[in-house]
Amino acid sequence: MTADTSRMIQSINPATLEVNAEIQSTAPGDIPGIFEQARTAQRKWGALSVRKRLDCLMAGKEFLLANTDEYARIITLDNGKTLLESLAAEIYPVLDMYRFIATDGARALRGEKLNNPIFPIARIESGNVFEPVGVAGIISPWNYPFAIPMTQILAALLAGNAVVLKPSNLTAWVGDAIGRLFRESRLPDGLLQILQGSGSVLGNAMMDARPDKVVFTGSVPVGKQLMARAAETLIPITLELGGKDPFIVLPDADIDRAAAAAVWGAFVNAGQTCASVERVYVHNSVAQRFINKVVEKTRALRVGNGLEHTTDMGPLISEDRITLVEKHVADARAKGAEIATGGDRILTFGGYFYQPTVILNANHSMECMREETFGPTLPIMEFSGIDEAVELANDSDYGLTASVWTKDAARAKKIARRIHTGVVTINNCLITYGFAQAPWGGVKESGIGRTHSVHGLLEYTSIKNITTHRSMLSHDIWWHPYSEAKYSGLKAAFDALFCEGMSCKAGGVLSLLKNFKLLK
Repeated sequence: MTADTSRMIQSINPATLEVNAEIQSTAPGDIPGIFEQARTAQRKWGALSVRKRLDCLMAGKEFLLANTDEYARIITLDNGKTLLESLAAEIYPVLDMYRFIATDGARALRGEKLNNPIFPIARIESGNVFEPVGVAGIISPWNYPFAIPMTQILAALLAGNAVVLKPSNLTAWVGDAIGRLFRESRLPDGLLQILQGSGSVLGNAMMDARPDKVVFTGSVPVGKQLMARAAETLIPITLELGGKDPFIVLPDADIDRAAAAAVWGAFVNAGQTCASVERVYVHNSVAQRFINKVVEKTRALRVGNGLEHTTDMGPLISEDRITLVEKHVADARAKGAEIATGGDRILTFGGYFYQPTVILNANHSMECMREETFGPTLPIMEFSGIDEAVELANDSDYGLTASVWTKDAARAKKIARRIHTGVVTINNCLITYGFAQAPWGGVKESGIGRTHSVHGLLEYTSIKNITTHRSMLSHDIWWHPYSEAKYSGLKAAFDALFCEGMSCKAGGVLSLLKNFKLLK
């Protein structure tokens, strides 16, 4: 592979704007060869048993556990989130995914035996096997640069695939650290390869190389572009896109807990989370009490460098992110919203910092309630009835996650079924991404397909049915030549197999036996 010496990618600390590291970019002309190497490595890897693949992968877990502090620090320096968030929201989900692939994942890939009432009679055996698709192209974002690609890579590799990863160029240092972790796993050469550089340039080159599966996490516009490219050659694609996630507070909710969760859910990772609390709907009977607590807790947040253990919220990733937040706040102000706290950029720290901001009197004419902000804002709107709250929650182009807050779990579950979204959490928010067995993904413009869970694992496989027939007959009833006797015999078989009641079934069996000689 030729080195691209034209430029290096700089990892910039968004808290200080200092350069953390320089990473070699990938030349687009190298990508066809990279995919060819991956295909060669995959053929041998896919032929291994699931147990042998798992034994190889689990060495990475031990390496991560031994180097947790280093990886948390790299994530914080590269992305800006606090060290605690790097630990809880980045490293923990990866460790849980290692646990998942060793238990649920390994069992799921064993295949499944199928049952049918005709099987024992006709001496048929049928089952499904799950084969690797080949080479998976994974395009991952900067907001969770470790957890998102790592959990996807582990699923793809366990299923027997090779992986070509394209991390965001904004967090190339974390991408490089992922490569180092898998080198410690001693994967076969070429099985996991990392493309570093511009997404627009390398993304197109990756699609030109025709991966056997594409998994993209990122914005809706880019997801639509990739889906159009994938359609050209029918490449299967999983898209985990944006969110505008509603947070519904009912009158009987634990207001202290709900307020604390809303503040955390809105401002974790400076709001740069697809499942952030981006819309709060609170019942008007408890609205003022809830708002008072939210404003109080928001004002108490300590903004600063994520390396400091006392920091509650770090910087945004770039100037572009701050510009969009400023646009949404200005639009809300112009349309009558009240900024209860925050609403301005922080200039004293030198990095990309913005105040955690609570927006009151929000409504659906405002950009902060309709477009994904992906920043530290918490817009709040009141409602008077459950039907209204559900209608407001569903009034969005997005459908990733939602949360319902009430002490009545049965009522909450009924409400959850009415919300058009991929995940609903009752009396918590965001947490299910940390549970590897829970499927992750959305509806509407939040994407298609799922990651995590057995369902996400099987998206990296091709399902093949294998059926064996050990018939003692010279030919089957539905084969040529056709006859009236065969017609009658087949009808009798329907009764024997499918009608309700023993007398009906017995009649079918007798009719079938009566016609048996005529069926030959």
